Amino acid sequence: MKKYAAFGFLSILLISGCSGNNTNNNEPSEEPKPKQVNVFLMGGQSNMEGNTYFQDDNGKDYLRPALEELGIDDGDCCYEGIPEVKTSYYGGATWYIGGNSMRGSNKSNPFDGEFLDTKVGFGCGVPSAGGIGPELGLAYNLRDHFTKDEPVYLIKCAFGGSSMSGGGNWGWDPTISNGKSIYKDQFKKFVDKNLEDIEEIEGMKPTIKGFLWHQGENDSSSSAASQYKTNLEKLVGQVREDYADYAVDEDGKNIAFIDCYIYDKGDSDDATMPCGAKLSDVKVLNEQKRAFSEESDMNFIVNSSWQYEDGLQLQIQVGNDDTAGGGIGQQHYYTKDMFLLGQAYADIIVENDLLD
Repeated sequence: MKKYAAFGFLSILLISGCSGNNTNNNEPSEEPKPKQVNVFLMGGQSNMEGNTYFQDDNGKDYLRPALEELGIDDGDCCYEGIPEVKTSYYGGATWYIGGNSMRGSNKSNPFDGEFLDTKVGFGCGVPSAGGIGPELGLAYNLRDHFTKDEPVYLIKCAFGGSSMSGGGNWGWDPTISNGKSIYKDQFKKFVDKNLEDIEEIEGMKPTIKGFLWHQGENDSSSSAASQYKTNLEKLVGQVREDYADYAVDEDGKNIAFIDCYIYDKGDSDDATMPCGAKLSDVKVLNEQKRAFSEESDMNFIVNSSWQYEDGLQLQIQVGNDDTAGGGIGQQHYYTKDMFLLGQAYADIIVENDLLD
């Protein structure tokens, strides 16, 4: 009896509270908190920029045969757009920075950026609309982890021919003070603008989960290769410091760094690689990348190598025959291999629980 009496008394209180107490009716209701979304930054040089055909200027399709070879039969989304993964991109060759030849998702003002459903044509290193970068394979693999209402956001800013130091020209080193620091004067400004857009236009709260990187060909000379780990420590450290407020628990150390080896197929250490360096120097650079990947549990690397055990052996264009496999000019991934590269980035993200 006490049980039911207590319930009845509580019911009266609840009813009177709902119907008889109007003292708070005129108070403003609490604003709903914006949804938190995952963000990945993407930087580097021409292979991140995207110098790989999905279709050439003559209409030849490279992507569909590549997808068929990979056993993918639902690749139409790559052409139509993947709404679960939105990309804003900006880039071009370093010698075009500041000119009218830069490309991006925002056609009227590339440096402003604009988030679009990820699809073919986001390779900003291609003169026509026929290019792709690793964002396509990445988006294809990540799409099942998100929805169009709560997508993941990719912010890609990459420049062909870029190096760490710049040699007096544009370089990624964040300490360059002549107005030509790619990180400080291009990448960071683009990222900041797009983070702002996620909040103000998309109505979401961005959390930066990772920084994807593909660069090194222009640092593969003997002198630069041996300094690559030091340069990565400087660059990645700056990213983690600058974007700590956007990281999990507002700790920049929680921003994952995902690198990739540069092309290292060769029969002897004296072999000249497509980047112009000796294979021995490329091995030094890749070893620097490997060493940095082991400095933190939040550092990772795509094993694209032909030299390391279990490497994916991703193939690039050797020579200038663009028809060989879809790589546009020397050093750029074949279409199938570019798609695999994106998938490999995604595998690291998923397998290491880097998604909310």
